[in-house]
Amino acid sequence: MTDTSAYIKIDNVSRHYGPVKALHNLSIDIAKHEFIAILGPSGSGKSTLLRLIAGLDRPSEGRIFFKGQDVTALPPHKRGIGMVFQEFLLFPHRTVRENLAFPLRMTQETPAKIKDRLDWAEGILSLNGLMDRYPNQLSGGQQQRVALGRGLVTNPTLLLLDEPLANLDRELRQEMEVEIRRYQKQLGIPFIYVTHNQEEALSMSDRVAVINKGKLEALGERQEIYDHPNTPFVARFVGRATRFDGVSDGTTVNIPEHGYTFSPSAPVAAGRVSVFVKNERFALGASGTPGIACKVIDVVLRGPFVEFILEAANKARIIAVQPKRPDMHAIGAEIALTWDANLAHIFPAEA
Repeated sequence: MTDTSAYIKIDNVSRHYGPVKALHNLSIDIAKHEFIAILGPSGSGKSTLLRLIAGLDRPSEGRIFFKGQDVTALPPHKRGIGMVFQEFLLFPHRTVRENLAFPLRMTQETPAKIKDRLDWAEGILSLNGLMDRYPNQLSGGQQQRVALGRGLVTNPTLLLLDEPLANLDRELRQEMEVEIRRYQKQLGIPFIYVTHNQEEALSMSDRVAVINKGKLEALGERQEIYDHPNTPFVARFVGRATRFDGVSDGTTVNIPEHGYTFSPSAPVAAGRVSVFVKNERFALGASGTPGIACKVIDVVLRGPFVEFILEAANKARIIAVQPKRPDMHAIGAEIALTWDANLAHIFPAEA
């Protein structure tokens, strides 16, 4: 019996390598026009998942469906997928035209079909004037577009991208983030993008799947994942956040090490809790006002934002991110650190 409720369906998939459990009962449904990011730290299992979707490996348990068809045992070349890797993997002795034509020749397409697909790739990827150049005559961004083109010329069912921007500088990476998202919307096929870079995941995707230690921690729209993390790991990993150890009496939460108490917007079960606050959601008040007494020990400029490196009375270091202002606090300033109780994420303390 097949399942047609999702364009791509990953159904209770696990992958074990001997005693090592790389993935645990992971399920994700992906819609036809969706851009989904698989986000997790190194060793979380995200690349293992990509290999299973590609057919480069088989799950120990569970099944994978493409458009209602069970492809769990299907080899990669019969799945109709395109792939783009961290390394561009372009043939240095072949021109852009020859690199793009290679996967089409491997599938024995006709010369007319090859020309048609190359003309299409040249247009959509803005490769005009570059088709007869060699890879060493291209910029990093141009090489990345060729690598993308090679994954797309076969008109795949979906495109798998494995950390494709990791080798680009920051400015070019941000430019390519916009371009890749634009390509996905134009083509209307699923893009599954594996990354450890949360900025990429949050800026490009429709939804984010957060994986940790082989388990699916969270799956949801990017803003929802950022604003309303559902586990301590997601609160800590998605967006830069500071963790405080607290104690709840049911209506208020006390941070004993800093002598600070606040009232959450919703009741919190009594007991030990972990409080996570995004670094950009701190407020810096005047010294002597209610809050955690801190001293500014460094100021780091980040374009329109400023990172204040703070030291609390117990010598703990806290980073607060604020918009850059002419009257911002200077090194040595004494301040009181607070936050909006509605924006704190509170969980029972981890054992």
